[in-house]
Amino acid sequence: MKTSSLIIKLSGLAALLFCFAGNARPQSLSPREQLAPPSGGSSHTSAEASAPVAPKATKATNESEARALSVGSKWMFRTGGSLYSSPALAGGLLYFGSYDNKLYAVDAETGAERWTYKTGGRVMSQPAASDGAVYFGSEDGRLYALDAATGKLKWKFQCEYAVNSAPVATEGTVYFSGTDGVLYALDAATGAERWRFNPANGIPSSPLVAGETVYFGNSRGVYAIERATGRKLWRYQTERTVAAAPAHRDGALYFGSLDGALYCIDARSGATRWIARAANGISFSPAVDETSVYFSTLDGSFYALDSRTGQERWRFQSPGGVTSSPVVAAGVLHFGSAGSLQALDARTGQPLWEFKTERTISSPPLIAGGRIYFGSWNGNFYALTSN
Repeated sequence: MKTSSLIIKLSGLAALLFCFAGNARPQSLSPREQLAPPSGGSSHTSAEASAPVAPKATKATNESEARALSVGSKWMFRTGGSLYSSPALAGGLLYFGSYDNKLYAVDAETGAERWTYKTGGRVMSQPAASDGAVYFGSEDGRLYALDAATGKLKWKFQCEYAVNSAPVATEGTVYFSGTDGVLYALDAATGAERWRFNPANGIPSSPLVAGETVYFGNSRGVYAIERATGRKLWRYQTERTVAAAPAHRDGALYFGSLDGALYCIDARSGATRWIARAANGISFSPAVDETSVYFSTLDGSFYALDSRTGQERWRFQSPGGVTSSPVVAAGVLHFGSAGSLQALDARTGQPLWEFKTERTISSPPLIAGGRIYFGSWNGNFYALTSN
């Protein structure tokens, strides 16, 4: 087993303050956002709601300087509540939930609303779109399946408590976890339960499905479950909770824990490949590309490690903290912070651009077709253009 050491210093008080950064004080809306309708309504505008801000005091390469000018606002859609989760994209439509209890479907090109569906609770779950249906959870304790084109209800499945996890729909089965501590597998067409797995120790993270295995984290580490039957294959023990789903690439699982370690293990056997330790907890899923794994710690530090060895490549301290899992695409690392969406050069860690929303972004952006889609606690959903 290889262990690499990451030296990070942060007092417990500073970490606590960061965790509450998004709620520390009321934040005023920008003049553009003040024109939006009051909470409870929704609207769409193609005008720019914010502008990309070039990083200050950054010694960027020519490539980085060019990238810093390659993002702009395409359209903005206003909902009646804060947005916490990432969207799903299928058939030219974007699907996302809001604190106003609704799931929205909007045109990905124009931002025009197609339909909404109201549930009995806030929708923090990231939807999954598959085979003409969209699946998502609500704090009313249900997992919903809707017709993706019309928003008409297909079926709903009742759990004991809220469903905030991101479901995974694949090959006729929907996998998701509930705050009742159970991992479920349902028939995607009917909503009939196929199996359930109860680890009996804490709420499971959102699931990851890779091959014939379902993986999830909880207070006891990471579990591997046989996809067809719900049988436990193995469990990898960590010192503290694994709060977010692992990432999978080339036969390896990557995940962080509140014990301050980033783990790389064999996806088939659960054997340790390497561990990189930090002085602060890791609460979000990492991102992995061909050469590196990227993750953040509770003090707002971002790291890039060699995905094969765990050796550090670079680190970056985010002034606004880190409030979402990262997404890496075309050599750019994207993540949310307490007041903006930020982008770094994935190779060097140098800041490229920042798109201000004035409120926290807790959902990883969706990047597709030269667009960047994401929501903010200010109730707005954004589409940015990117080269």
